[in-house]
Amino acid sequence: MRLSARLTIRLLAALAAATAIMATSVACSDDKDGTTTAGTPTNQTNQTNQTNQTNSVADLKAGPATGWSDGGYQPDLSKLKCGQKASDPHRGVTDTEITIGGLAYLTSPSGASMVGTDAGAKARFARANAEGGINGRKINYVGTLDDGNDPARDSSQSKVLVNQKKIFAAVPVMTSGASYLDTFCPETVPFFGWGFNSGFCNTSIGFGITGCLLPGKDLKATATAYGVMLNAIFGGNATGKTVALVGNDDDSARTGVASIARQIKAVGIKVVYQETPIPDAGLTDTTPIVSAIMTANKGAPPDVVFYGTDFTATTKLTEALDAAGYKGKHLNTVGYDPRLAAAKLPGLEGAYTSLQWQPGSDTSVAAIRKLTADINTYAPGTAISLPTMAGYWAADMFVAAATKVGKDLTVDSLLRTMNSDYSYSVDGALPESRWPIGHFLATPCASVVQLNGDRYGITRPLSCGSYTAG
Repeated sequence: MRLSARLTIRLLAALAAATAIMATSVACSDDKDGTTTAGTPTNQTNQTNQTNQTNSVADLKAGPATGWSDGGYQPDLSKLKCGQKASDPHRGVTDTEITIGGLAYLTSPSGASMVGTDAGAKARFARANAEGGINGRKINYVGTLDDGNDPARDSSQSKVLVNQKKIFAAVPVMTSGASYLDTFCPETVPFFGWGFNSGFCNTSIGFGITGCLLPGKDLKATATAYGVMLNAIFGGNATGKTVALVGNDDDSARTGVASIARQIKAVGIKVVYQETPIPDAGLTDTTPIVSAIMTANKGAPPDVVFYGTDFTATTKLTEALDAAGYKGKHLNTVGYDPRLAAAKLPGLEGAYTSLQWQPGSDTSVAAIRKLTADINTYAPGTAISLPTMAGYWAADMFVAAATKVGKDLTVDSLLRTMNSDYSYSVDGALPESRWPIGHFLATPCASVVQLNGDRYGITRPLSCGSYTAG
């Protein structure tokens, strides 16, 4: 059964997330099952698996999803915004409950959305309550408000959450922009989500489940993640391969594509095309883009086309390149969803997709079996899509951190705990994030899947690259 174009667009968080997710999508390996690990101290200047600057992709090795090297990067904590103590540290918390609410684009003019993220958070919070709550406090989850992918509405809905709902923290936050900071920053509202907007970077109150995905241009660290990922799709060695990077025509895409290009070049892979020609309003004519890509490698096509584009543009451009005779590999960030496999979309067949965690279809992982059971129990009928999983993991991250704080839970005690050499991971499912470094860097980790017919094959299980200094 084929999905309609409108329904297909709604399946994925396409527009805002696509490019930002690209900024740290990688693949490495770890098949270990397990459960959440939270609050584990880490020495961020002396990590295991240290990796020196490399000029050859062949030298890169996939590493585990915890213990990845930060390359000795030392963030300047004085640059963190929103670091003041809360004027009302007990806001949203009583002796018996904690009030939580989320903010996401559940609708948008383009049809792209984060539908499912609310259900994912709801399911995780429901299980926490069924198990007795957080140190005896039940979670009063007031739901996730829709900002419609509109900056003004994002700002107004954040005020509703703080001034009317009186939330303790915002979970999940899944917005394309960061207008919510106009309220969350002065009111000191911790927020948790998928860190694909700028609010998760350089603020002491934002906690992305995979760190900060939009680091500043002056970041003095380079990830080797892309080399590891490209090695995976070329059977272990991407030496000599060429890459075309294509993105949407917006500031986030340009930042993301430029960042990816620097990191790919740093491991000795040649970038032969680096453009952001796709209008956010929609791609109508693929001809000039296809022509440019097909001749980008000294008159020949590149070995890989890496898409930092929304879902519709990705599938349209993929189909157009294939029709033009392209025989290389397609790598995107928006092509994973169980419903897409069932739909058998020609634009995704054989394409690779990078995820920043283990895919939800891999129920060999204990934590993913638990996630699946929670969704089926507390949000039945919800597809285990990327937004659903992101909402669930954001809620899990909050539960783990608040549990670590103990009975004396306040806004200030939560932030003090999380910004003091804190780490969070879910064995085999979600890579290790560390704080406060996570306000500046993303986790250099992901998995890679390939769509083959009606199923996704795992090309590379969740694992990590590393960072190198400079």
